[in-house]
Amino acid sequence: MNENRNFISRFQIAKLKLNLNRNQLYSILLICLFCFSCRSTPDSKNVSSDGGVDENRANLLWDQKCAVCHGVDGTPKDSVFPRPKKLRGFGIKMGFLFGGDKMREGIFKTIRDGKNQTMPSFKEELSEEEIRALVKRIERF
Repeated sequence: MNENRNFISRFQIAKLKLNLNRNQLYSILLICLFCFSCRSTPDSKNVSSDGGVDENRANLLWDQKCAVCHGVDGTPKDSVFPRPKKLRGFGIKMGFLFGGDKMREGIFKTIRDGKNQTMPSFKEELSEEEIRALVKRIERF
């Protein structure tokens, strides 16, 4: 309780010194909190957000495992039958925009478990981190 009083008294002192109204002060505090939460650590450049699989590795996995059917740029070749899903364009962008995590999980499960007889399962060949990196790779198309 004493900590709350210290914070409140500091808050009041800051308000008096800056001669700001309550809304202005709250706005400044929110901006500071946002900036603080978005800052990166010095080591964050070396660590990828998907658990250690960097973008270059994801590109290599795409070229090795996916591009044969889905095409280098996410557009399948006409010669592939049955025709795989097109992984680029307006429809998939909207799916990621509005579907978000649900869309990502659906693609993750399809890569991991396969689909029907046409899309093979990659759960024995790829780790969970590699599959998640491929999902992010698809999202970048």
